[in-house]
Amino acid sequence: MITSSFNHGWAVRPLGSTFFALQGGPSTAVTLPHDALLSSPRDANVADGANSGFFPSLDIEYEKTFEIAESAVDQRHVLEFEGVYRDARVYLNGSLAAHRPYGYSRFFVPADRFLRYGAVNTIRVEATSGQDSRWYSGAGLIRPVTLHRSGLLHLAPEGPRFSTPQVADDLAVVQVEARIDNESPIRRTVRVRMEIVEEATGRTVATATAPVTVFPGEPAEVARRVFVRDPKLWSPDSPALYRGHVTLFDNNDDGSAGSELDQASDTFGIRRIDLDPVYGLRINGTTVKLRGACVHHDNGPIGAATIGAADERRVRLLREAGFNAIRSAHNPASTALLRACDKYGVLVMDEAFDTWTSRKVLFDYAQDFADWWERDIESMVRKDFNRPSVILYSVGNEIAETGNPLDAGTGRDLAGTLKRLDPTRFTLCAGQVLVAAGDDAATVMAEQNIGVNDVLASMDDVLVKFWQSPVAARMMEEAYAQVDVAGYNYGDARYVLDPDEFPDRISVGSETSRRSIAENWATIVDSPQVIGDFCWTGWDYLGEVGVGRARRASQAGAAEFLAPFPYLTAMAGDLDITGVRRPASYFRETVFGLRDTPYIAVQEPSLFDIELAANSFGWRGLEGRWTWPGDEGHPVAIEVYSSADEVELLVNGRSVGKAAAGAAAGYIAAFATAYEPGTVTAVAYHNGVESGRSELSTAGPVEALSLTPERDHLDLTDESLAFVRLALVDRDGRVNPSQAETVTITVEGPAVLQGLGSSDPKPHEAITGPTRTTHAGELLAVVRPTGTGSVVIKAAAVGFPETSVVVNVD
Repeated sequence: MITSSFNHGWAVRPLGSTFFALQGGPSTAVTLPHDALLSSPRDANVADGANSGFFPSLDIEYEKTFEIAESAVDQRHVLEFEGVYRDARVYLNGSLAAHRPYGYSRFFVPADRFLRYGAVNTIRVEATSGQDSRWYSGAGLIRPVTLHRSGLLHLAPEGPRFSTPQVADDLAVVQVEARIDNESPIRRTVRVRMEIVEEATGRTVATATAPVTVFPGEPAEVARRVFVRDPKLWSPDSPALYRGHVTLFDNNDDGSAGSELDQASDTFGIRRIDLDPVYGLRINGTTVKLRGACVHHDNGPIGAATIGAADERRVRLLREAGFNAIRSAHNPASTALLRACDKYGVLVMDEAFDTWTSRKVLFDYAQDFADWWERDIESMVRKDFNRPSVILYSVGNEIAETGNPLDAGTGRDLAGTLKRLDPTRFTLCAGQVLVAAGDDAATVMAEQNIGVNDVLASMDDVLVKFWQSPVAARMMEEAYAQVDVAGYNYGDARYVLDPDEFPDRISVGSETSRRSIAENWATIVDSPQVIGDFCWTGWDYLGEVGVGRARRASQAGAAEFLAPFPYLTAMAGDLDITGVRRPASYFRETVFGLRDTPYIAVQEPSLFDIELAANSFGWRGLEGRWTWPGDEGHPVAIEVYSSADEVELLVNGRSVGKAAAGAAAGYIAAFATAYEPGTVTAVAYHNGVESGRSELSTAGPVEALSLTPERDHLDLTDESLAFVRLALVDRDGRVNPSQAETVTITVEGPAVLQGLGSSDPKPHEAITGPTRTTHAGELLAVVRPTGTGSVVIKAAAVGFPETSVVVNVD
């Protein structure tokens, strides 16, 4: 099978009438993956705008022409779409070839019946989005498109499957499965060779061959056990990968292999996963606690376009920040993200849906669920089966039906289908008891003595009481009995209750508030029934705007949960949308026991002595900086995150005092002092002996623009991107986060500017384009190569000399 990119040569335009299309209409040339929504102007009056980031609804069409040789009439051509957001309709030479409502499902389009051989062909893809998601969805051909070409007798385009039913230190059994399709008019006997190769070394470690007879029009399912001696096991600490090859040959009369007919391969890992209430989650016999991050699918400055390098970078940076697990909230993850998780040893909760039959927004997936859920579940499993990083399938997030016994069958059907399609992994339901309570919420509120004022004052406290409620526990019992793991969204109150009430239940914090980790991590580590925690969120995202912002307590009503225009991001990530770690990330790393160096976080001086609203998602306006011009002499609150016994704070060498730190103090040593330029230093002490120190210094006025690429060499592929950070620096090279400048980025050479973004949660400028204002002294330019050679990235701002950097593309 010849697999080739089908990502080039597309044009996109607004979806109009047939007459509009015939007239040509205004169109833009694009390379996939592509997010058409990102360039739409935001509008404060967009319906449901705070959820979408104030982006409008969008109806678009993509078009591409291509040629198929006349000699290819005896070949088969299949198009693979990894994801089209949303309600995709694929037309080949004017005829409807496929329809797929769900925006995150991979689907295949057999193309031959529509093709014109020896002539020009036209493919057109329609997509629509609007009021169909609770966060920024993007729109269009957001994931790659691939063309598969093969002979009449060929392997299925989905590729082979690899599983490891038996794993020991000295021997592993690899189950290799493949489907052979015979579209010729005659019976054929072929020889199938299966080969296992170490990905890192290229060394072949196992082979097996067998003849297979395939009848016309009747697919042959081939399954063979292959034995790997002394296997290198995949785990978070040692993510060893293998590549499995399946090759079809003509079968000679003497049983030897003749000419090659088709070939397909994929990577996989050899690993064993176990789950029980005694040892918890074990990978290859070793208990693992999930240090997890929920992540949405967008990639910040480039929107929902799933370009491989962006997903890999995100996984790498999350891993470096201390996470060993990701939850794909709330849809199946992209292949690029999962391959990165395989590479870096990050475990995955692969989530199917955000809704079943009860809709959360006006035009969401609930309108298609009944007709499509089984095909979409199958698509997710087939796409992700070979990924060793995937250990859990989530049947859904905060599903209202989970508290209703009349809908219990839906959960059973979903979990049962997953087990039938993939018995090698575990299932989970990410429940939220307040959502599931529905009409019975009043009963729980009365039982727990919860009043309206309690709801307005602190939703966190209300959720604790709901999760502690015996009525609510019974309400959710059936839903959790249908899956292997109970997912608790803000339900950490259950951790200490379950051992008595549900001694065989295994649970995970499938979605948790950012500060709760300090209280809960010790319980998670000590309890085998709780396998980990997934914070909301690991990486900031577009849409659900402002949920993590620092708000005055007087603004804590439900109407203020989402922020007004021009807010763009949720402000809820440990890392911002450009990949910079925020103070919450260092706090979490300290709690996990992965960081000994103290970290200094300073609250914005204007927030001092202001009562802030309790917020599950925010971090009270804290930043890792000591540059606050205009606030000299103003009081500031400072937190130092440390696992040490105590911390001393120094300002310009003078001691402000000492404060308790470590687990007993929630890993936070709190101080208050007056801001003065210079240096603030935190010194950590264990048993009275200094164990580490860190400092922040005041930056001087900006004197230059600095450009720093994360890599100065790239390979030319559809997945390649260069990430270049621009910073406003003083004469000593320190970033000045308090000064803002409008910067224009230009790209010369074989590349284009794919995106330009900052961590500003409420930018006034257009999201796309070459000019942006810095935030916290920085911008991130994302450059996509279009050919080989030297790419020059330049930055210019009024009053500063132009600066440039070179990235070479091979």
